Amino acid sequence: MYRAVIIILALVLLGCAKLSVETKKPIQVDINMRVDVYQHVVNDVESINDQLYGPGDQGFNILFGMQAAYASDLSEEANQAIARRKERLAKVEEYFAKGYVGENSRALLEIKGSVPGEIKGQVQDTVNKENSDREIIYKAIADKNNSSLSTVREVSRNSDYNRAPSGYLFEVYDASQEKFIWKKK
Repeated sequence: MYRAVIIILALVLLGCAKLSVETKKPIQVDINMRVDVYQHVVNDVESINDQLYGPGDQGFNILFGMQAAYASDLSEEANQAIARRKERLAKVEEYFAKGYVGENSRALLEIKGSVPGEIKGQVQDTVNKENSDREIIYKAIADKNNSSLSTVREVSRNSDYNRAPSGYLFEVYDASQEKFIWKKK
C-alpha cells in the first residue's frame, strides 16, 4: 500500500509539472488573404463593366433581384471617369471594330491599325482620354481593395477580353513564345 501511495503521489506531482514551450524564435503564422482581395477586385471590375457594357453573368443574383453593390463606393473622381468612359463607349467600340485600336497587356488602348489621316488625331485623342480614365479607375480599385495595380489591370484585361466580340484586337500571353502577342479574339 505504501508503494501505491508513492506511485500515485509521483504521478500527481509529475502530472502537475510545469512544461516550458518557449522558443527562441517567435511562432509565425502566415495567412494569405489574396483570394478574398482578388475576388473583391474581380467584383469591382465586373460592376464597373456592367455599368459600361450592360449586365454580364449575374448568376443567382438575377433570380432574387439583387444588384452588385461593388464599385459603388469609389471616389468621386473614379465615378466621373466611369461616366466619361460610358459617354465615349460608342466611339471606342467603333475604333475596335474598324481595327484602329486594341487593348494591350496593361488593359490600356493602343492604336494598332492604319488610321485614316483625317481622323488620326481624333482617334489618338479618344485613346488618350480613355487610357487616362482607365488609370483613374484602376488606381481607385487598387486603393479600395489594398491590391496591386498589376492585379487590377490583369482582372480588367481578362474581363474586357471575355466581354469583347470576336474580331477585337488584344495583346494576349502566348505560353509557347513566353511573351505577349497581338491577336484578334
